[in-house]
Amino acid sequence: MAASNGYVKKDWVTVEKELMQKEAELLQQEGVELPEKHVDGYRYVPQTKVVDKQSWEVFPTPPVKPTCSSDNWYHKDVLFEIGDGIAYITLNRPDANNTLNESISQGLQDATYELHQRKDIRIVVLRAEGKMFCAGGDPKSFADAVAMSDKDERKAAISFMKFLVWFQSIPQFTIGLVQGSAMGSGIGLLCACDMVIAVSAARFTVSEVKLGFCPATIAPFLTRKVGPANAKRLLCTAENISAEQGMKMGLLSDVVEDESDFSAYMTSICEKVTLCAPIAAGRAKRLAQNVSLQPLTTKLLEYTGGELADIRIGEEAIKGMVAVQARVKPYWAESPIKPLY
Repeated sequence: MAASNGYVKKDWVTVEKELMQKEAELLQQEGVELPEKHVDGYRYVPQTKVVDKQSWEVFPTPPVKPTCSSDNWYHKDVLFEIGDGIAYITLNRPDANNTLNESISQGLQDATYELHQRKDIRIVVLRAEGKMFCAGGDPKSFADAVAMSDKDERKAAISFMKFLVWFQSIPQFTIGLVQGSAMGSGIGLLCACDMVIAVSAARFTVSEVKLGFCPATIAPFLTRKVGPANAKRLLCTAENISAEQGMKMGLLSDVVEDESDFSAYMTSICEKVTLCAPIAAGRAKRLAQNVSLQPLTTKLLEYTGGELADIRIGEEAIKGMVAVQARVKPYWAESPIKPLY
């Protein structure tokens, strides 16, 4: 490309080729002939080709192997209940403010693994027992992290982030019911939910910077949820925000006065989701996650167009149109989702 002063801009590859050609010509004048591939072995040639995949081309995999299912559930710190079209995951470590330890982490992993396989479940509720929703990581884990090698500490941090990705990718619509305050990693759990409802008295803070730590594991999820400006405000100042402030930032979807209001709220959501085709809703969720913050490239448009073309010929779309023409409910709406609480 020519600049206004006549200078032609060149990339480095072109410049390097011209320099090598000039060097070969000068050596030839001195009677030195260079073989055509004389630089082979001096220049690094990668053995593995790195392919830059799009988000929709990558499917999350379980970070750890499951240890049980709802049929033989043995976890005490995490409860897992299955109802008609709905599942409840309950943090059940109230004496420790539901801080995340190895037991809770494994229980969350096991429940999430099963939900990825369950086509009969359409709504997943994440809730907690006790005064707090979740006070973040177990204080003991901070002490353990100090004693860990750098490699093991990185592995532990990445493991939690992989779980959040694994949880937020389940096809069901996920709802976080927040009966009390949340801190640190507890906020990370909420960021992985599709919708979050909290009581007005709940408070939210990420206080790691006060302890000399960086809240790295939840930063990607919080930033996607509330945006860079609000994320920096929460992560860098350790501000203790109210539920109303959390809703304005986008961390929360709605605020209710009291925990007793959750029941009516869930009944309303279940009625709405009952009318939605489950496969279509799951694909719509994945579509929203995959296109989030992506530039409007040709690849993105091709992906979204392909999704529409593919789902149009699916069983749900065909039977849904038949139901509309016959003025009857589609088959998926005949089985109402019934909240347990």
